[in-house]
Amino acid sequence: MRKILQHYMTLFTPSAMKLASVAVLGCTMAVAWGMPANAARTQTVTAKSYLMPAGDQTKAVMGPNRATPLLIPMDAAALARLKALKPASTTKIVTIQSDASSGPGKQGLDALCNTNVAGGFAPSDSHGAAGTSTLVVVTNVDIGVYSKAGCGIVSRVSLKTFFAGALIDGSTTTLFDPRVLYDRRTGRFFVTVESSRSSSTDQYQYFAVSQNSAGTSWWIYNPFILSRTSTGALFCKRAAGNFWDYPQAGASNTRWFISANDFGSTVTGGLLSIDKVPSLSGAGVTAKCFQNLPFNLAVPMQLDTSSVAFFFSPGTGSGSSLARRNVTSIGTITGSAGSDTIATPASVAITAWTAPPNAPQPNGQLLDTLDGRFQSNSIQSRGYVWNIHAVNIGGRSLIRWYRLACSTIACSVLNSPTFATGGSDYLFNPSIATGSGLPGAPGHLTVSRTIPSIQTGSGNAAHLQMYGLNTDSTAPNWTYSVVGTSAFQFTSCGGGCRWGDYSSTTVDP
Repeated sequence: MRKILQHYMTLFTPSAMKLASVAVLGCTMAVAWGMPANAARTQTVTAKSYLMPAGDQTKAVMGPNRATPLLIPMDAAALARLKALKPASTTKIVTIQSDASSGPGKQGLDALCNTNVAGGFAPSDSHGAAGTSTLVVVTNVDIGVYSKAGCGIVSRVSLKTFFAGALIDGSTTTLFDPRVLYDRRTGRFFVTVESSRSSSTDQYQYFAVSQNSAGTSWWIYNPFILSRTSTGALFCKRAAGNFWDYPQAGASNTRWFISANDFGSTVTGGLLSIDKVPSLSGAGVTAKCFQNLPFNLAVPMQLDTSSVAFFFSPGTGSGSSLARRNVTSIGTITGSAGSDTIATPASVAITAWTAPPNAPQPNGQLLDTLDGRFQSNSIQSRGYVWNIHAVNIGGRSLIRWYRLACSTIACSVLNSPTFATGGSDYLFNPSIATGSGLPGAPGHLTVSRTIPSIQTGSGNAAHLQMYGLNTDSTAPNWTYSVVGTSAFQFTSCGGGCRWGDYSSTTVDP
């Protein structure tokens, strides 16, 4: 059995920090002949080296640095109506049994580590990835590197320290929605974070690529300028006044990917396809923008070497199909991403679903379960794709995962089981991972759970790990363990307290 490492949101009170600095980076923009800058479909950026300082450099209390809440790409009242539905579901529910007798170890968990904090945030947008010797974890406040041998802090700095040399208008810039992944083919970490400004509609998409498999030295790239009032620059946002939000990160053999929702008078998806090969040495990289895509578009983490990456969106609030896009990478050299192409294959029919109702804690206070989006990247390997989301089943939030068999033209649904852990449980914030991507390999699910009928504390929000075969929809071959249960409950935060926007499961390489 391959081991799996995970992390989940914990709330602590941060204490002190020191600032480190990085050299200011340059930026150029590639513009098609005869087109104004704000019509460009590519942008090229450069990088400088950054070495993370040893130890914990985040000792000062850092207040919230995110001014804008997560946006849902549909009317709030319409989403509330969908969440209030209690369909007389005919969906077969697969009830997974607890494996508490053998503990989390049987689920493939190697260690339980307390990692970053995000004091003042709810949610923290905690997200992490496992490398060969370290874990890299990001929150809306900071980035930390931890040893897998004992969970000790190798280095931890604030996001603003990490991206200091690349920051534009740093004093008025907010960094948020970070993502991190580990690319096993290259032995590198990839970190992304977006920004907004309190005084304008300016937005930038920041990213960095590690120089080693430990995540201790990095190429920090100048951000892609999504919109900047002072220069009139506009890239991938459809209008300067739009809001670029909920970015997801993924990778193929030769590309890094960042998708996002582009909020304006209408809501669509945007996608950046970014050169990977030159980023491994800190050379300039080019990104190509694709616009007017489905919102809530999940990016893939490809485990194979195909030049075609599959992107899927279940939509928002309800649906009966997965919208689909294919991106074909053209070449590997610097600037080759500008030649990438996108296609629109037929959507994939799935069992109809509606948005999951918010999850009640034992005290009755609800936790937000979002709108049925994929909260993690897809896993794509050798013609198969896996992803997972929360859906409304009989007035409860449960989880449904998919295994698709896909060509560049069409996909078929091989598995789409709906999982539960008991008669009154609510499951939400799920993610899925599988190691080799081969059919029949181990599969791992991460999910949050509440049991409102249990008042002893064990009904509080908990972090669950599920383990089974990535081709199997039956209960006997899937079990779960409770990794941790919150000692506290949210109170007095309205219709749905913010529990988590993202979910992440990563298999130890």
